[in-house]
Amino acid sequence: MFGHIPGLFLNPQAEWQKIAQRSDESIKRLLPFPIVMALLPAIGFYIGTTQYGWTVLGEDVTRITPESAIPLTVLFYAAIMGAVVFIGGMIHWMSSTYDASSFAIKGVVLMGYACTPVFIAGLFAIYPIWWFDLLLATAACGYAIRLVYLGVPPVMKVPEDRGFLYASAIFMMALVYMALMLAATAILWEFIAAPVFIN
Repeated sequence: MFGHIPGLFLNPQAEWQKIAQRSDESIKRLLPFPIVMALLPAIGFYIGTTQYGWTVLGEDVTRITPESAIPLTVLFYAAIMGAVVFIGGMIHWMSSTYDASSFAIKGVVLMGYACTPVFIAGLFAIYPIWWFDLLLATAACGYAIRLVYLGVPPVMKVPEDRGFLYASAIFMMALVYMALMLAATAILWEFIAAPVFIN
């Protein structure tokens, strides 16, 4: 399950081929991968914001109380898993349009492995340096998009040209999810899980 991680960074096309060659039953057994890996950014966020804190301008370090960070961490994990499940569900839902070989868990597994760079980059939130974390997150998201474009044709068993359109539709669904999460974050921070800051 975790053995695919190095290949996704070193030789992603070959690694996607290995995943694509697995049987349907074997692909279903990869489902715990995103469930476990999505914990990395959530744990990194919790430790970083409660133990080390961050500075925006000047020397003042800002932290969040551990009590107020717990619901935020749970919601953060839920948002990450929600993205993997929602977009994975969309991969399966759109499969008939692109004549792809699919079942519900397959889309979630594909999205989970494509998000590997984001999961790993999220661990760096343990020590929050905003400019570095922002650059790292941008690079991780860019590479995750590349992994989607490389992974869709072999895993979903569609030709390259159709796979490009399929991956582009997946990317659009990801943007829709991001917009929904931005709106949900604003509402949740205001009414449900507002952070309590300490200096």
